[in-house]
Amino acid sequence: MLMFALFLLHLLQPAQCQGSTEQAIKTLLSLLQPTEARGGPFPTIPGPGQYEQVCIVGAGPAGIHMAQSLKKIGFTNITIYEKTNRVGGKSYDIKYRGIEHPQGTIFAEANYFDNLIPLAQEYGAGDYVKIPTANVWRTNSAQDENIKLRTSQFILGRVAPLTNSTNPKANLGFLLKTAIHYVKLHKQMFGDYEGDLMLRPDEDVMFRIRGTFMEYLTREKMLALVPVFKLSNELQGYGHLDEVSALYGLIWNNPKLMITLALRALKQDKEPFSVYVLRDGFEKLWKNIVQKENLDVRFNTDIYSITRLKNRVALKIWKGSFLKNEQCDFMIWTPSMANLLRTLTDTRHEEYNLFKGLKPEFFTANLVDMRNSVRNGPYSAFMHNLDMKVEGGVTGEVNMMGFLTTDIGTPEGIAEYNANNSELKTSYVLQLGKEFQDEKTLNQILQDHYTKGFNATDLEILNTITWPYFPRWSPEETGQARHWQVFNMQGKQKVWYAGSSVSFESVRGVMEYNNLLLRKMNKINY
Repeated sequence: MLMFALFLLHLLQPAQCQGSTEQAIKTLLSLLQPTEARGGPFPTIPGPGQYEQVCIVGAGPAGIHMAQSLKKIGFTNITIYEKTNRVGGKSYDIKYRGIEHPQGTIFAEANYFDNLIPLAQEYGAGDYVKIPTANVWRTNSAQDENIKLRTSQFILGRVAPLTNSTNPKANLGFLLKTAIHYVKLHKQMFGDYEGDLMLRPDEDVMFRIRGTFMEYLTREKMLALVPVFKLSNELQGYGHLDEVSALYGLIWNNPKLMITLALRALKQDKEPFSVYVLRDGFEKLWKNIVQKENLDVRFNTDIYSITRLKNRVALKIWKGSFLKNEQCDFMIWTPSMANLLRTLTDTRHEEYNLFKGLKPEFFTANLVDMRNSVRNGPYSAFMHNLDMKVEGGVTGEVNMMGFLTTDIGTPEGIAEYNANNSELKTSYVLQLGKEFQDEKTLNQILQDHYTKGFNATDLEILNTITWPYFPRWSPEETGQARHWQVFNMQGKQKVWYAGSSVSFESVRGVMEYNNLLLRKMNKINY
């Protein structure tokens, strides 16, 4: 990693960045040097025996990856129970007009080269494409002046009030210094740790990261990073900075991602420090694993109840109008913990207290055709709706066909894309909300957004799906070390808790949590 840092540094010559900015980049890249992990170690946990019947609930990324990982180390008796008729969970793509359009999982960044990308390449789904940064719509009306902002204009424009300067170089230097401080502080508190979840922080660190992400950034004088995190956190559905706990922000925006974001702001991002999409979508990976590994997936499984016996786990499953009993030696639960609490017949007090506080928001993905809408590149954010927390508001738009255009990373390519607005455009349109809204209401919000604000015609909504998204604990609850309290329960009563509820709502998050479970599993049984 250090050699790659030096290579990147060689690319960033003084012609691109002078004086203090160049020195800031040198310092930032030097932080890639490894340091010792800090915090309390994860305990060894009970796990399944190699020849036991292992039941995995959920065929999303967490479930399929866990099954594949267990099979790789010699487990042979694995059954996956899936409530729908497909694998992939939120990795859901629709093939239309010859390409895969995501309706859930979409992006990969530098951290994914440690987990998802190698796995995708192993299973024939690893063709990735670097994408341009998100441009920003300042308001919801194309008639307003100066409505289109490039990423750098948006970020530096919001940094300017902090520096009392309109000098782009000064603001960029201030931003980079703040990014360096963020990475240094992150490493000071947590060190370099394996996977996505850091070791359990001590009391002093937990106090330091108390409260919301915004409160943390304010205390540590890092408000220059707020516009960066608007795009990396809020636009991705990971909570408003003044609501989501600082811990979640620090888990997601780890040093590798922070360095990626800084380099992208400078337009100096080089592999792996950039952002990518998979050309054939994420869903293909999970389908390919199931097929190649011949995994036993039981589709359309409606689990009525789960009871933990002395040495086994008993499932009651609806078969038509009758209940069928099935038993497992060990169960791995990957859907939401709210669903687990509703399904268990013997919920323990500790489980209830830990999981009852997990609350999701709602992330709606749409596949939309339209013509003549005013364009702002193939990836854009609607900042008014994010800033004002508009319920069900359109927050982002992604155009996969635009991403796959050869020269889309150049100013000329973006200009040509924007000029061709009379051509049919098929976009992945995102809406966010704290409460569930019906499809008709959401579709009307989307329709009005584009036809009234951006001159769209011939608009047709081809698909809408709303996901309960990013289940998380409140800042007060995360301050009580919920993530590590859950890990201390793992394996008791023949159950592992996995998936986004106990880790983070990202493919990288659930894969790395699976890896953590497997690393800490007591190896005596296999």
